[in-house]
Amino acid sequence: MRRKKVLMACANYWTSPFQVGSHHIARGFVDLGWDVAFVSDPISPLHLVNGLTSELRERILIHQLGGIKDLNGRVWAYVPSAMITPHNKLLLRNDLVQKYWRYVSWPNIIKKIKQAGFGKVDLLYFDSVNQAFWVDVLPHKYSLLRIADNNHQFNKFTQSMIKMEKWLGRHVDIVAYTARGLKNYVDNLEPKETLYLPNGVNFDHFVNGDRTLPNEYKTINRPIAVYIGAMDVWFDYDLINIVAQQLPHISFVFIGPERMAKERLRSRSNIHLLGKRLYKELPTYLHNADVGIIPFNVKDYPQLINNINPLKLYEYMAAGLPVVSARWKELELAETPAYLYRNSKEFMDIFKKLNLENISHLKYIDYASKHNWNSKVGILNELFKN
Repeated sequence: MRRKKVLMACANYWTSPFQVGSHHIARGFVDLGWDVAFVSDPISPLHLVNGLTSELRERILIHQLGGIKDLNGRVWAYVPSAMITPHNKLLLRNDLVQKYWRYVSWPNIIKKIKQAGFGKVDLLYFDSVNQAFWVDVLPHKYSLLRIADNNHQFNKFTQSMIKMEKWLGRHVDIVAYTARGLKNYVDNLEPKETLYLPNGVNFDHFVNGDRTLPNEYKTINRPIAVYIGAMDVWFDYDLINIVAQQLPHISFVFIGPERMAKERLRSRSNIHLLGKRLYKELPTYLHNADVGIIPFNVKDYPQLINNINPLKLYEYMAAGLPVVSARWKELELAETPAYLYRNSKEFMDIFKKLNLENISHLKYIDYASKHNWNSKVGILNELFKN
């Protein structure tokens, strides 16, 4: 039987330390018998202006190798390169660059895809608008755009990208969205059809993950409140500074890019910035912690935060952790067993009442098990089965 093929045009590269929904959906497609071309947003020589980071070095390597294969060869992942690429910088945030960067790609991105065996696909999948051109140049049966955030709230999302998102939303067959609060946002794209498809969890990866005590934890006092993920302007640094001072017996551990955190978090003995870790390493940091936290700044970034269905909620709980999170609309609608707070006082009250030595881990694991990515991808597979 012929294996179905999907080209996934995504913002993140395949081996990124940030394994987002599209990565898990790709794995789900493979499990269901699909072949996947996972094509990330392009790089250019101008990326070197900000320095040769470990992530950029890895993206360059994937490009130089002509792509890499994973999951027994069923995933072919590629990072295109071009002379100029869309970016929120002078001369790069215009419609011409947004639409036509593919013409200055090397090797030519369309030829590259065809050489990789994806000259015709069953499904075109987008989570990035920077590769919208595939709709016009690649023969396909179906197409889908996945909206996981209120993209207009990100500084990197330019006016040209907004226009391209609108164009793509009208030209794909389905626009899927992860949070109920995104419904109006998606409807404004004037899609042919919509699909509410919330985030999930790579359940086995976290519930059965490595439980070895991380070396860093050997010098950190328990209980440990852990956060894993990005820490941008919408992260509530003020709250952490307050609660870390008021709860000195709690160790607050942060795993993720730490540049802004180093600037905005006060230096305290119970605040630990560990930097980024590989996705495969995350379970050990969760299984040896006591609680997962999601301290997002809802007050100052309501349009962004209220439309997030957080992956980390499910990942924390799959590892058996109770979750203490900022309160926002999507989490209230999700009826999660997480403890939700509105301010630093409520955050501290929750911690004072939590009996971290007598946690019912199975309650959280059971909740996460109902949100396995396999069930989400099964919905897509059923939609595109013909």
